[in-house]
Amino acid sequence: MRVLIAFMLLFGVLFSSELKIATYNVENLFDDKISGSEYADFKSNRWNSAKYNQKLQKIARVLKELDADIIALNEIENQNVIEKLADLSGYKYYKFATTKGAPVGLGLLSRYRISDSMVYIVPNVKTRPILMSRVEFDGYSVEFFVAHFPAAKNPLKSRISAADTMKKAVKNSKNGVILGDLNSNYGYKFLLNDLDEWTNLWEFVPASQRSSYKNGKSAIDHIILSSDLMGGNLRYKDGSFGVFKANFMDKSYSDHYPIYATLSTKSLFEDLPKVSINQIKSTKQRAKITGVIVYKDKNGYIICDESRRGIYIYEKNPSLSVGAKVEAVVNKIENYKGNIEVTSLSYISVDTEFKADESKYLMDKKDISIATSGDVIDDITLDISGGFAKISKDKFKIYSPNRKISDGKIAVKRAVVWNYKGQKELIIE
Repeated sequence: MRVLIAFMLLFGVLFSSELKIATYNVENLFDDKISGSEYADFKSNRWNSAKYNQKLQKIARVLKELDADIIALNEIENQNVIEKLADLSGYKYYKFATTKGAPVGLGLLSRYRISDSMVYIVPNVKTRPILMSRVEFDGYSVEFFVAHFPAAKNPLKSRISAADTMKKAVKNSKNGVILGDLNSNYGYKFLLNDLDEWTNLWEFVPASQRSSYKNGKSAIDHIILSSDLMGGNLRYKDGSFGVFKANFMDKSYSDHYPIYATLSTKSLFEDLPKVSINQIKSTKQRAKITGVIVYKDKNGYIICDESRRGIYIYEKNPSLSVGAKVEAVVNKIENYKGNIEVTSLSYISVDTEFKADESKYLMDKKDISIATSGDVIDDITLDISGGFAKISKDKFKIYSPNRKISDGKIAVKRAVVWNYKGQKELIIE
């Protein structure tokens, strides 16, 4: 059976639509009425109607300049405030959520119809809820999960509880987007790092530019997309993620900058370069590749192409078979323990009936000196001694997941080049 995962490349796209999404912590947008739950500074004569209206106008100016179709907002006091802001900014649809007695809540402004919404309460933690709003756009339903997690000064247990609530909320989401100030910096300690099959758009920004918070270089505001928005018919537009920093936005606007991205129904693969695996291993650029699956294990595949180079595709529960021909977009490449691995891949097409001589995709043993992790050597005889084999001038550790390695000569059909604790390794069947 032939599987075509992204058929739009075959038929072309005559029309396209784009949806610009954003998130913005507006910093304490309180109205001019005292309800009793406000922070102290907003209960005194230091805050009044004039200052409230001035703040509204400033935030509305940012929203107009940003020109997003959907924007999540943090630190909005109440329903009346978001209604006023929607009117000033030109948004027809909006939702708001808070908890009883909380100083501020959160909300969503939309130019498109909101068909459904739901509020998730973080159990046993005094914090903002999570607001899900389902927006209808160009025949697609997109689920936006707006959040504002507890600040870093709070107990880690409370912050983890908020993250766990989010994970439960998005568990079965299709076309899902997480937005908001999560008070957790992008990096190895990020609270949602173990959210499988979701992509944090900070991944596509150099580390030196990852900052949305003015009081310190921190990427604590986030836009995170479900896997279908990275590879479906409605998908992330490559290179569209950014931080909005208009010249007029001084400290009186907010202590955060908005961040934004675009979703598009257009086929975005056509603009990406098509490169060989040999090229992509050295440049690590986002690009299209075409190749054949020549090796599979429990954690992924190796794809090789006519450059006779291979690259490992890390994929949980891999379902494709050896021999399938794949055309795909490499979104992200990482170095894992000295090995080059693709950790984010969008399939364009998969041909499971492809018939070819796989040896034309494998590296010849005479070129083993230039091999790097992921390359697969064709038809090689190994003279093993003490678990190692010397080939040309290189010494390789020999490993097999299926049999015990014994001394002596053995002929193997293919051997995977790998790196094990800094030592060159060959993995054999």
